[in-house]
Amino acid sequence: MFRKFPLSTKTLMTVSLVGSALAVAPNAVAQPESAPARSARPVHDVTVAGGPSGGAAQKLADRLGRSHTAGVYLDRVQRRFVVTVTDAKTAAAVEEAGAIPRRVTYGTAQLESIKNGLDRRFRTPGTMWGVDVPTNQVVVRADSTVGRRDVAALKRYLAPFGEAAKVIRVSGRTERTAGAINGGDYIENGVVSCSYGFTVRKKSDPNYKAILTAGHCTNTSGTDWRKSDGTYIGYTTGHNVASGNDFGLIRAYNGSVTYYGNVEAKDGAAQDISYSRDSRLYETACASGYRSKYDCNLIGMKNQTINYTDGMTVTGMDVAAICRNHGDSGGPLFAGDAALGLLSGSNDSACYSYYQPVNEALAWYGMEVF
Repeated sequence: MFRKFPLSTKTLMTVSLVGSALAVAPNAVAQPESAPARSARPVHDVTVAGGPSGGAAQKLADRLGRSHTAGVYLDRVQRRFVVTVTDAKTAAAVEEAGAIPRRVTYGTAQLESIKNGLDRRFRTPGTMWGVDVPTNQVVVRADSTVGRRDVAALKRYLAPFGEAAKVIRVSGRTERTAGAINGGDYIENGVVSCSYGFTVRKKSDPNYKAILTAGHCTNTSGTDWRKSDGTYIGYTTGHNVASGNDFGLIRAYNGSVTYYGNVEAKDGAAQDISYSRDSRLYETACASGYRSKYDCNLIGMKNQTINYTDGMTVTGMDVAAICRNHGDSGGPLFAGDAALGLLSGSNDSACYSYYQPVNEALAWYGMEVF
């Protein structure tokens, strides 16, 4: 069930993606059912050397408008956020706000219109596409399974858009990562084996705890989930693999098990997870999974459409340069104590992995990390 998809090694040469099992935040350790709720913590963001945070830079770009800006990314040398702009007036506004402006040709509205057209027209297995902010283009990546005719059809469709879009070939196969308790630990339901994502609780009832993982793991005939030692941990209560999503929920339902709010980190250490947020382009994030364990690298792309070789399509995915393998599906993606995403699939040849943003899953179920 693990899904894989190739990325351009030129574009993401420093990013490594996870394979079959989804990566989890380091050692997510949930609190016991009887433990009191932790006090609220301040919301953090990517640490920068100067200028606005990633969240503030994105709000600035949103305010200036989709025709005048084309995305935000982190300049890893200067440790400041760059806002891409299409005109001098907008560049001056960005500079005044303390961010770095960079002139580009195409605005967000133009590029997303091209991406949305691809979403409507194509479902070619083995392809991925989305806006590449630094290159100011829509880039379609076709893996080794995509035939010449399909590549030619994509190129014909994109030809009228000129330099705003292109098709490139990449190695490997685009597949999901499920294989046959902390985040990143082994879990199985008798049908598939996957990785534990994040422990969550209902906003309306903190005593109601559950486990987030990949939807293609919970969307199977097996409903009872167990740890590697056979201990029962809970039952499937939902999955969302429609409309381009890939997340599922397991009710934590064993009073003798402590459901910690941590994830597996380096050398088996536990990383506490205290809040969730959206990832930032070019920030460093970490993943954990029972097959590939712990690793960190860059978020190289956001809002990408992935067409897995088994026919499933997911949209709005974050792409990291972290190698993952079968069985890592559902594992956590995190940065420090922030939950970012859940592993959906990867291209192990190109070492790219694809993540369902966690905030969408949390909002769908009315849950929060803790």
